[in-house]
Amino acid sequence: MLPQTGTVDDSRVFAHLHTVQKMYGKGGVLSAIEIVGCCKEISKGLITGLNKALPDARVVTVSQIASTQLKTNNMMSQFSLVFLVIIVLVGGVSIANYMFANVQERRKEIGTLIAIGMSPRQLLSIFYGKAIILGAVGGVVGYVLGTVLAVLLGPRIAHIPVLPMPALLGWALLISVVLSLLATAIPAKNAAGLDPAATLMEV
Repeated sequence: MLPQTGTVDDSRVFAHLHTVQKMYGKGGVLSAIEIVGCCKEISKGLITGLNKALPDARVVTVSQIASTQLKTNNMMSQFSLVFLVIIVLVGGVSIANYMFANVQERRKEIGTLIAIGMSPRQLLSIFYGKAIILGAVGGVVGYVLGTVLAVLLGPRIAHIPVLPMPALLGWALLISVVLSLLATAIPAKNAAGLDPAATLMEV
């Protein structure tokens, strides 16, 4: 039994090599050999010596593993950024289309409100309030669904545990609300500029 050291060895089980080979029926097969060496030994040709001594093995240093992991993380970050841009564009276009359709469907109601004395500022506040509600609901729902998918699919796809990150809820709300307000700006401006006489005369 080894004392806890705060390293990866704390979660490992140590047994005699021959015993483990018999348990798994692997005979004289090894899956990995870990060698700890100082920088001087590595610079003096440790890697070259291991390659010559073990021609059928693949020698990988810690720096190579770290470099590979860093490249993988950078690639995943770039993919995430691309998906974020696509989602923002699609979400913005969807909200803008919804608001444009809402203005067209309620032209008479908007014209009536303007005719009875509602100011453009009050009308804009109604549309922007609706945009804030839609953005807040969308941000919460998106955060919950994204977190659930990440927790469920993370271990299966990336083979790493994924934990919920409550701090991202604030970012999700901020991005979704700002996106909703920006997408609502043009439809709301068009609604505030409608001619009440023309809208009330429409059939």
